[in-house]
Amino acid sequence: MNKKRDKKKFKRKNIKISNIEIGNVDHFTDDTITEEKRAEKKLIEKGKISNKRNLKLERGRILEVRSNYKCVVKMGDEEMSCTLGGRFKQVNFETKSIVAAGDYVNIDVSGDPRIEEIVTRANTLSRFSDNDFQIEIIIASNIDQVIITSSYKDPQLNLGLIDRYICAAKISNITPVICINKIDLAESLDDVKLMGSFYEKHGLKVIYTSVETGEGIKELKELLKDKDSVFSGHSGAGKSSLINKLQPDLKLRTAEISDYHRKGVHTTTRSRLLEWDFGGYLVDTPGIKTFGLHRKDKEKLKEIFPGLSALAAECKFFNCTHSHEKECGVKKAVENGSYPLSRYESYLRILESLSSE
Repeated sequence: MNKKRDKKKFKRKNIKISNIEIGNVDHFTDDTITEEKRAEKKLIEKGKISNKRNLKLERGRILEVRSNYKCVVKMGDEEMSCTLGGRFKQVNFETKSIVAAGDYVNIDVSGDPRIEEIVTRANTLSRFSDNDFQIEIIIASNIDQVIITSSYKDPQLNLGLIDRYICAAKISNITPVICINKIDLAESLDDVKLMGSFYEKHGLKVIYTSVETGEGIKELKELLKDKDSVFSGHSGAGKSSLINKLQPDLKLRTAEISDYHRKGVHTTTRSRLLEWDFGGYLVDTPGIKTFGLHRKDKEKLKEIFPGLSALAAECKFFNCTHSHEKECGVKKAVENGSYPLSRYESYLRILESLSSE
């Protein structure tokens, strides 16, 4: 005769299931159930400094981040391949990658070189994915200026992308410099300078260059000397060609413009820190067709977008967003033609992209 089994009621737990042998079902208790102990991600602060003792750490700088947790690091005059310490894989970083080109790191050199600590960054140039989670993608760190490279033609000058780069640079306290390349394709240099005049009027440095004629190359070289600079901008703008013109022995790969859509083709696949022979470093980055900002910086936009802060004094409301409010100094300037409609529309597009859905 089978004895009726008692059914126990219990709250669902986080349990680990395993095969066990039970002698008598009637004596099976909750004590037999064990909670699964899962490793928790450490906070970023806990991951910055290694707790290992007696480590011989030496300072280096990351030149390039490769796959499988490997990096090319410069230590003194030597370049070496380093792995990331296993601790970093357990840290809850809020970025797509743990380290970036330009990072200063402390390396354990007692055996195979291993990165144990990331030195606090002075700044980062980052873009953000446009999904709901907005993951940060660090382009480079510890830099002085970003050379926002765009071409006058083939592909067409993209002022909207330039605006986004300017805002990202200012948010991170990095100096933005606009480089309009391929000016040899313009019928008149005056036509090109007309497009750059808006930014020059509002205190931004604009350089006009041509690899074909050599125009502007000397001026650009002087600006780069003894500084750490990021070359970034849209695909096909001629970044690699400019860099090769400035220092031919770097021999960066270049590509022709697509005949189908007259847009750029990616030639640089990952950010790399390269040393100028005239002093300083450059970060060559992959061409970017879109550049997302973070929604948390929405309130800063009206302060950093070129030319808007000077007009805000004419606004009726101190917290005016310059979008829908009445008696707005910016809207008034657009209406009377003293502020370009195209740049105001660019501001509105960025503002809308940072609005929560």
